Amino acid sequence: MCESRPAEPNVARSPDSPESVPPPIITLLTDFGAADVFVGSMKGVILAINPHAQIIDLTHDIPAHNIRAGAYLLHSASRHFPPDTIHVAVVDPGVGSERRPLLVTTRSYRFLAPDNGLLSYILASEPKAEVRELTAKQYFLGTVGSTFHGRDLFAPAAAWLSLDEPTDAFGPKIDNPVRFEVRQPQVDEGRVVGEVLHIDRFGNLITNISHTLLREAIGTAELLKVRVRIKNTDVQGLRRFYADAPPKTLAALINSDNLLELFCNQGRADKLVNATIGDQVEVKVA
Repeated sequence: MCESRPAEPNVARSPDSPESVPPPIITLLTDFGAADVFVGSMKGVILAINPHAQIIDLTHDIPAHNIRAGAYLLHSASRHFPPDTIHVAVVDPGVGSERRPLLVTTRSYRFLAPDNGLLSYILASEPKAEVRELTAKQYFLGTVGSTFHGRDLFAPAAAWLSLDEPTDAFGPKIDNPVRFEVRQPQVDEGRVVGEVLHIDRFGNLITNISHTLLREAIGTAELLKVRVRIKNTDVQGLRRFYADAPPKTLAALINSDNLLELFCNQGRADKLVNATIGDQVEVKVA
């Protein structure tokens, strides 16, 4: 029996119509870079199905195959978008294998991504999220290849979602998506121990220790006197902004995502202390 294609989208109302609604937003995050036509092809597929979609590039410069970096940046950026935004994330070293394609629905958003841990931070922050495996082939391109599911599978599924196709039509619910462990900082008598979550393009070391946790564990009055330690290197106190620290020295501050960050003014903190993702970071009153 042939699978039926979804109905063609209705002609959109004029933007001047009192009944008009904002165009649906679809974001893209990949490790595809800009040298090839991968990203452009995904956009073409989306617009061919829904020409009124508004496509936003989060980034296409995730380091190749780096699922953890993609997971962190997806979680960091996605929460700033309006409700009902559809987020497409493709960092997919297992493309073409038995790994499943996922549709995850949270309280505010829908996410399309391979089942390889890319949604770990999203699922950790949204424990009641609905997770489905994408199996309904009528929402894919006619022929799905084995090397480019971003174009053949995730892009068309996102476009059909933006046309209000119901999520339960895309595939069955599952309860065992692949996740990596999202570790939480440990607090012990005024001492907080966390780790480096992410290293950005400037070499800044972003940790999993929040400003809120530091205030609760150490106290607001003591924050300016804390000692931050990483790789046997100590930093005294917190700076207000990057230029508040002497150039070429390791320093710490609370960044705009409310997280403790180690940085080097006009330099790279990661190179200064030879740091990597997962390295321990300790904070306590000096």
